[in-house]
Amino acid sequence: MVFQLTNLTFTFPGKNHLLDNVSLGLEEKKIYALMGSNGAGKTTLFNLISGFIKPQSGEIFFSEKKLTHQQPYKINRQGIGRTFQDLRLITKLSVKENIILAMQQNPTDNWLNAMLPENFHRNTNAAQEIKANEIVEQFFLSDVQNSLAAEISYGQQKLLSLACCVANGATLLLLDEAVAGIQPEYRNKIAMLIKQLKEQGKTILLIEHNTDFIADVADKILFLHDGKISTFENMETLRKDKQVMEAYI
Repeated sequence: MVFQLTNLTFTFPGKNHLLDNVSLGLEEKKIYALMGSNGAGKTTLFNLISGFIKPQSGEIFFSEKKLTHQQPYKINRQGIGRTFQDLRLITKLSVKENIILAMQQNPTDNWLNAMLPENFHRNTNAAQEIKANEIVEQFFLSDVQNSLAAEISYGQQKLLSLACCVANGATLLLLDEAVAGIQPEYRNKIAMLIKQLKEQGKTILLIEHNTDFIADVADKILFLHDGKISTFENMETLRKDKQVMEAYI
């Protein structure tokens, strides 16, 4: 398993457990869909994995390294990237600038590098420009690469958010509702890209409600309910589960 949760527990004060002694393993180069009713704790699980909140108990491992209680930027540097429901793009930068800024070892990552003369970063900048051009083309953003992120369509912003996650160099991608609220054209493009990323060696855990999309891309389905995670091989077996039907479908 490339990623593991071991006996993870989390609750907000005065509420029932969102995660109750959960253990989970993710295999390398697989796509997992995380489903559950609103408020079940799906985004909370992402926040725990990426370090924005801390569990009451349990451990988190990625590539056999313990991530529990590490800061988010350190977890990201270990190889875990994520998208957010609110996208978190820098709207006053161009599409390509957003992608370059997401890259690891960016010259502006720390203040000391940022203070050095531009010619000191010439080779790094050239390599990042080449990589950014490749990502722009891969993610169907060539026509808008010089447009501000605020000026492109919502579907294109979803593509850009995913592109930034990939530019970051992560090998485990946490995608929070990557196709919510977008037209079928963009949903199909994202489905194709996610499958390509799997073939390129990425492991993907995505939160999603669209059952057609899940049936198309997911290797396994995880269902979060009452603090526990159940695993299903496909949508057909999930729909046959009485507890799932009562809680969600």
